[in-house]
This record gives sequence, C-alpha cells and structure tokens, in this order.
Amino acid sequence: MPRRRWTRSGIVWGCLMVALDSTALDLPALGAAGADRLFLSYFNSTSQVLVLLDADGTVRAANRAALRVGDLTAEQVLGLALWDTPWWRGSPGVRERLISAVQAAGRGATIRFDAATGPETGAPLVFDLSVTPIDPGADGAIRLMVEARDVTEARDIEQAMRANEQRLRDMVEGSVQGIVVHSGGRILFCNTAYAQMLGYPSVLDVLSMELDRIIPEAGREQANRAWSILLAGGKLPIIRSTPNICCDGSLIHVDVLARRIVWDGQYAIQATVVDVTAQAKAAAAEAARLAAEAASRTKSAFIATMSHELRTPLNAILGFAGMIASGDRDGVPPDPRHAEYAGDIMVAANHLLAVINDMLHLSKIEAGRLTLEPCWIPLEGELRQIQRIARGLSRDKNLSIEVELPPGEPLLLLADERALRQLLLNIVGNAVKFTPHGGDIRLVAELDRHDGRLVLSVTDTGMGIPEGDLERIWRPFEQVGRVQDHQNGTGLGLSIARALAELHGAVVSVESKLGHGTAFRFRFPVDHVARGSAPRPAPSNDEMDESVAVRVSR
Repeated sequence: MPRRRWTRSGIVWGCLMVALDSTALDLPALGAAGADRLFLSYFNSTSQVLVLLDADGTVRAANRAALRVGDLTAEQVLGLALWDTPWWRGSPGVRERLISAVQAAGRGATIRFDAATGPETGAPLVFDLSVTPIDPGADGAIRLMVEARDVTEARDIEQAMRANEQRLRDMVEGSVQGIVVHSGGRILFCNTAYAQMLGYPSVLDVLSMELDRIIPEAGREQANRAWSILLAGGKLPIIRSTPNICCDGSLIHVDVLARRIVWDGQYAIQATVVDVTAQAKAAAAEAARLAAEAASRTKSAFIATMSHELRTPLNAILGFAGMIASGDRDGVPPDPRHAEYAGDIMVAANHLLAVINDMLHLSKIEAGRLTLEPCWIPLEGELRQIQRIARGLSRDKNLSIEVELPPGEPLLLLADERALRQLLLNIVGNAVKFTPHGGDIRLVAELDRHDGRLVLSVTDTGMGIPEGDLERIWRPFEQVGRVQDHQNGTGLGLSIARALAELHGAVVSVESKLGHGTAFRFRFPVDHVARGSAPRPAPSNDEMDESVAVRVSR
C-alpha cells in the first residue's frame, strides 16, 4: 500500500517525482526489449497506482503500488474486468462509473473521478482515478491506462472542513443575535436574524447596502470613529442602545459588540447586534414613572402647604362675613347692601374652600396616601341617605330622584364608608347640577347575571355629554361641552369619584347622548358583595382580599 503524502492537518509535507530524460535516452537504440525493460522499471517503481487495460476493461497489468492496495497478487486481478477486481468489487456506484469511463476512454477521452474501494481491500480508501487511452502496441490493439492517487486523507480533511463550515453556517443562521460584516461603509455579509431585526424579508435585501441607510445621521460620526479604532487594531467596549433605522423608517435600539476580522484578504468589521428596543422602552417608561412620582410628591407637598396657607385666612374671611351678614352690631341693624356683599363673599369663599379641599383630596389619592377602612355597608341605607341629600339639593328644580334595588335579601358592599359616600355624592351632585327642571335621576343597584358583580348606576335626563368628550370628563379641572357656561364647579368631582372607585377595585364606565342624559356605572368585584340583614364584621388585614390590600396601600 503506497505511503500517504498528506498529514491530518491537510498540509503536503513531501512528494516523490519520477523523471526520464528523453534527451539523453536514445529509445530506438534500446530496441523493443530494452524499451520494455525501461517501461517495466518505471511501471513498478512509481508510487502511483497504475493498471493497464484492454479496450474492453480487462486488466492486463498492475504495478506493485496497485497490488499493495488490499495486499493482492497479480493472479487475483489479471484477466478480470476492472470493475470486477477486489479493488472495486462491492463499492456502491463505482462499477457503473468504471464501465462508463472505460467506454469513453476507448473513444479517445480521458475520464477522471473519485472512486472508493470496496470492502475486500480492508478500510475503504478514496482514489483520484483517471482512465486514459494510450498508443496502440505492435499488435495495433487499443490499450487504456488507469492512474490512481490515494486522496483518502485529503478528502477526509475536505469533508471535515465542509462539515465545520456547515456547522458555523448553521450557528450563524440559527443565532437569534444579528451578525453583520461590513467594510468601506458597505455590508458584506449578514445573517437572517440581522435582516429580520431591521424588518427586511431576506438577507439579499441587506447585502451591499450602505451603512448610512441603517445608522442615523446623528450617530454616523461616532460610528465612523469606532470603526477607525477597530481597523487600527484597537478594542472597544459594547456600544449600548444605539439607534438603527429599519426598512420602514422606524428606529430600534441595539447593543453592538464589534471586532476586526480578515475578510477576503482585507480588514473588515464583524459586529454582533442585539435588539434592546424593549429594554430601552422599559427603561424610559421606568424613568418617566419615577419622574412622575417625584412630580406628584412635589405637587402634593405644594398643595398641602398651599391649602394650609389659604384655608386659615379663608376661615377668617368666612367668619367675619358671617358676622356682617348675620345681624345687629351694637343695636344697629346691618346695611342691606353690606349684608348682600357679605353673602357674596361667603359664597365665593366657600367655593374656593371647596376647590382647595378637592385638590387636597385628589392629591392624597394620587400620592397613595389615602387609607381606606373597608367594612360591610348596607347598600339600601346608604343609597336612601344619598337620595335624601340629593332631594335637598334639588328642591328648587322639582327633580324626581328614585332608588332601585334588586329583590331578595339586602345587599352589603365591602367599602370604605366615607369614600363610598363621597363617590356617590360627587356623581349624584353632578346629575343634580346638569338635569333641568322636572327631570329624573335614578340610583340603581343590580347584580350582573353573568359574573355576580354589583353594578351601581346613576342615570339622569340631563343635557348629556358629547361623545368626543367622554374621556375628557375624567381629567382634573376639565369641564366639557356647554357645562362651563351654565354651572359652577371645580372640575375635580368626577376625577375624585373615579379614583375612589378604582381604589375599591371597581370598573368605571359612562354612556351619554347629547340632549338625552347620562349614565355612570361602577362595577364592583364579586368578593366585595354579600347579602344579609345585618352588617358583617369588618375583615381583618389577613382576611382582606389581597387585591384590595394592594390597592389601598399603594
């Protein structure tokens, strides 16, 4: 068996050359016998596998290198068709290729291909094999020469390299991180993840693209400085949260880890890119939340200080105005004009005091400093009390104010009594203000047939709210439609009512039709509702519903 000329690393470490100097050799002078001896000497001394065939593929001669493949003797191969010899017998697909090659060589062609030996030679070997026609002999018969070179190790190395290349390709394509190679401002390579990260359907859409289409103008100078440092052999830390332009023009934020590599004989930049847009948005949202909380604390502190500074002189103004409007001083009856002025002062001062109190209350809710004390409240009694207050407020308008309750045992609602009363009074007071003379207001409690939630509704036949303003009414200090032209108010009542309802876990909704009235609904959680003839004991902190505890303590 010929000695292999390849190392496992694929490096050629030596070669054997056989040369005949035809200038110094007078072949005709040798005669036929001499030429035959010279040919046989070369035939058997070369390490190249040589097999001489007849035109039909029958083996006529095989050199020592050929017989060493499988440790064969001449008797085992001579007279056999090449494809029937132990070298190739049983090798899949080789028989057909040898027959085809012999036929083509018989027509004057040289055929070359790789062929693997069969099982009779021991471990399978791969040969770079060629079949070539040679000059006819004295008998005029066509002969064919088979030359074969053992390339088993070379092919093993090639196969290993291809497998390794495929593994690397699979790793690059299977990576969820973007991988891109660029040089001279153009993209030379990228994987699918990078193309999809930028919103492109295919890698082909990104190849050869200019980096300026991806890097925003504001960041190009910094990027170019970074690439220059890397190309000069320097190193850079991870570039954090830098913007990239997507195919639709939108921006994503990416982290980039880049390094210098050699690509097609030239230096290039290879970058690993990770989409951190979600993290960037979350960080921005968290920063905004912290800023909002800080602003809310500052606002609450300001409102608390302001309310204290304003309420003290307001109380004094109210006291003195009340004294002026209330009666005689030193036996002298009050001047009617002065009494009227004092009354106006009291109305204005009370209105301002109500605004201050509402602002302070809302700021406490927003700051999470309003502590609820839940207890089981008989709902009918609470609604009847709200009904009486509303009738007193609407005496001059002759409004019909009714309460509707579901049949069966009395309903109990788990809520903070003061907060629930303020919630209902704010909504009912709003209805009284905006319902014209002779209108109707209904306070309705009902249980949802599907989920068992308690639904409290306050409906009126008032002026209604334009559909486009239904969201604005919940904003502090907002008054919509023609409200501000007809009624006084702070614009805080609905904001406070909604905040108090949500502290109890209730879902708030409103429906309205301009000129036909408005309906406010509050859907309380099912575990806040019970039936019974007497109030239940207030739940302990351990027994309270966890969601309520979280909402109350926020």
